[in-house]
Formats: sequence, C-alpha cells, structure tokens
Amino acid sequence: MRRAFAQPGRRPRAQLRTTSRTRSSAIAGVIAGLLLGGCALGPDYRRPDTDMPESYRSAPGYEGAASAHPALAEQDWRQVFTDPPLQKLIDEALAAGPDALLAAARLREAEALAGVARAPLLPQASLSLNTSPTARRPGDDLTSTFLGSAGISWEIDLWGRYRRASEAARAELLASEEARHGVRASLIGGVAGYYYQLAALREIHTVTARAAGNQREVLRLVKRLSASGVASAAEERQQESVLAATESRLPALQRQIAETENALSLLLGRHPGGFVFDSGASLALPDVIPAGLPSTLIDRRPDIRQSEARLVAANARVGEAKALFFPSLSLTAVFGGVSTSLRDVLSGGAPTVASLGPNILQTLFDGGRLVFNRDAALARLDQALIGYRKTILGALGEVADGLAAYETGGELLSIQARRVAASREALRLADLRFRSGTTGFLEVLDAQRQLLAAETEQAQSLLDRRAALIKLYLALGGGWQTDPQQEHAGNPHG
Repeated sequence: MRRAFAQPGRRPRAQLRTTSRTRSSAIAGVIAGLLLGGCALGPDYRRPDTDMPESYRSAPGYEGAASAHPALAEQDWRQVFTDPPLQKLIDEALAAGPDALLAAARLREAEALAGVARAPLLPQASLSLNTSPTARRPGDDLTSTFLGSAGISWEIDLWGRYRRASEAARAELLASEEARHGVRASLIGGVAGYYYQLAALREIHTVTARAAGNQREVLRLVKRLSASGVASAAEERQQESVLAATESRLPALQRQIAETENALSLLLGRHPGGFVFDSGASLALPDVIPAGLPSTLIDRRPDIRQSEARLVAANARVGEAKALFFPSLSLTAVFGGVSTSLRDVLSGGAPTVASLGPNILQTLFDGGRLVFNRDAALARLDQALIGYRKTILGALGEVADGLAAYETGGELLSIQARRVAASREALRLADLRFRSGTTGFLEVLDAQRQLLAAETEQAQSLLDRRAALIKLYLALGGGWQTDPQQEHAGNPHG
C-alpha cells in the first residue's frame, strides 16, 4: 500500500508576535501543539498477509503455462477481442453506456467527498453579524448590542483526527476508482458476451433454416414416391411432422436474437434495435491459457483492489474514532466592531474589538458515545479484513473454475466436430439407401434429427468456450487499463 495513506501531511508554521506574557504562553502552547501534530492515533495500514497458492487448481494441460507465456490478463482487451465490429461496440459502451456514465459520476462524488474531508485541516475564515440584548432599566427603550466581526479559526490536528478522516476519504476515492475499473471490465466482457451470443444464435438459425430446406426437398421426394406407390402416406406424414418441428424452432430463435440485440443496445445506451456486422464473429481460442501467478491477482483484479481500499479506509476510521477521546485545540482570532447602533457597525464607526487565543475542549461524559463509536469502527475494520480475504478466495475460485471450463470446453468442441462429421455422413448414406430402396424412411428421419442436433450443439459448445475465455480473462484481472501517469498517481499498491 502506498505510504501516502499512513503518512501525515505537513502542517504550516504559525509565527505570531506579541509583547503580552499571556499571549506568549498561548502561542508557545500552539507551537507545541503543531509539533505534536506530526503523530496520528491508530495503526498505520499494512497489507495483510495472505496465503496465496503457488499455482491455480487447474484442469490438466495448464501446468507450466504461466512461466512459458505472458499472462493472459496482461494483454490489452484489443489484443484479445480483435474483431473490428466488436471493438467499435466496446468503445461505444465505455464512452456512452449508462453503466460507464454512472460509475464516472460516482467517482466524481468520491473526489468531492475527499475534498470535504481535507477541508478541516486548513484554517476557516468567516464574517458574522450578531446581536445580543442589553440590560434595560425601567423606563428605558429596548436596545440591543450589535457585533460585526471577521474571524479565523484553525483546529490544530493534534491527534490526527482530520488526517485520518482525509486518509479514509482518499481510500474511499480509490475504492470508487477501482469500482469504475470493475465496471469497465464488466462492460467489455458483457459486450463481448452478447456479441458472441448473437453470432451463435444466428449460426444456429442458419443451421436450422438449412435443415428445414433440406427436409422440404426430402418431403417433395417422398410425395413423388408416394404418388408412384413406392412410399407410403405414413412416411409422407412423418416427414411433414419432422419439417414442422424444425420450422417451429425458427420463431423462437428469432425471438432470442431480438432479445439479445435489445440487451446489447441497452448496454450501449441505445434504443433497442438490430445490429448488422460486416464480418462474422471470430475469437482466437488458444489451446492453453497462460494464467500467470495467483499472487498477481491482488494487484490486477479491480474487486480485490477495491476491497483493499475499503480496508484502508476502515483502518483510518479507527484512528479517527480514537482521536475523539482526546481534547481538541483550536486557535481563533476575531476582529470587529461593537455598538448599540447597527449603522455604526456597518459603517466602521463602532468601537473595535479584537481577540486572539486558543480554545480547548475536552468531552467528560457523553453516555458512552465515543466508546461505542470506537467499537463500531473496530468492528467495521474486522468486516473489511474478512471481506478482503473473502474477495481473494472468490477470485481464486473463479480462475480455477474458468480454467476447468475452458479446458473441458476444448475437449467438448473436438468431440462435437467429430459428431457433426459423422452425422452428415450418416445422413448422406441413409438418403442413398432410401433412394435405392434398401432401407426404410425412418432411418432418414433419424439421421436428419441427429445432424440438426449435432450442428446446434456444436454452435452452442463454441459459444460456451468463448464465454469461458471471456470470463477467465476477466477473472485473471484483465479487461481494463489506465493511463500510466494516472495509474502511478492513484494506485494504492504502487
């Protein structure tokens, strides 16, 4: 964690001149307070020790992949998703998508709140006009005393209360920034997922429509054979039933395509509508995923970085709560005029008054509020620590699941390819045998169903492996990159 979270800021030095012994003593006390301002109560943040495994639990074939190639997450998303139409959609989602805009607005809010938390570290100046009643004797008119003044007040942060509050606000700002990174990665994965889902649905629709066309040709053949007495009316009805079953899939696929297009439109911030791509969707599917070392997840995954920033904030809030137990010291200066005439006060003709000195406030009894506040801060720190470790465990689990899903998806794709090739050959042979009269029509019907099922499941298996690669890329911490200067300025782990 950057030491900037724990190191207190420098305090300006006050230099006052006076000949009064009382004022000299007060100033000496203030200077002593400024010197003491270098310490802040509460523990400085240290990253908790985490028991990270040396490698991921992965499916067979991934051992040694991390050392042989650069980790997948180190690649920019443009190097992973190379389709130009997809890249345009991702750019649009990152620039104008509602989720991206909402995350940016939340980040601006956190920046403003960090400024609010820093404000008490600086002197506060104000103008005031007050009125107070004047003692009235019998027969006197009602009168009031008016005081117009300019004042400066500066609470010396002896115990680091405001520094800890500012530290917590900066950590919460970083948490918002990491949340924005998470939204960015999620948008990239979401757009890519819908893009490939849309491609798969269109492929399945094409396969189904082609199967329906082939079945119509077979139906025409069966009708001719039935008319000539070679085939029976039952075989004609069977082929009609198979054709109707295939055609009934098309409206459902069209509905799914429309729903996917609408979901993608909403993710981009568009009105629901269709998409026309210049080229078919493609995604390189490597045989082996270079996962990298598990220890890199802590610095790469936005959700882990966000969880650690919240842990930093909770740690700082403990110091803020402890500082409330100690007295507060503030230096105030007031200069103005006082008179029973408001006109004299406003015109500057009123007698002047001036005041300079320290104010000390110490709470003696508050019903246990300070104790309970400290205990609550400690409990929130425990929750943040547990949440941080839970987030790491969840990340390790997602990567392990993703590696297994990708490996088994590759095996399934290979099996599906063999199945499609065998089903096509089986249909060709069944059709030849039927035309030659050596087999019944049921064999042709079964071969038609088998081929359609095989081609449909092959397209679905390809979509599943693409989805597994997307999820694994995000699980490893990929999908977002920041400007190097911004990264160096705002990264709590640098």
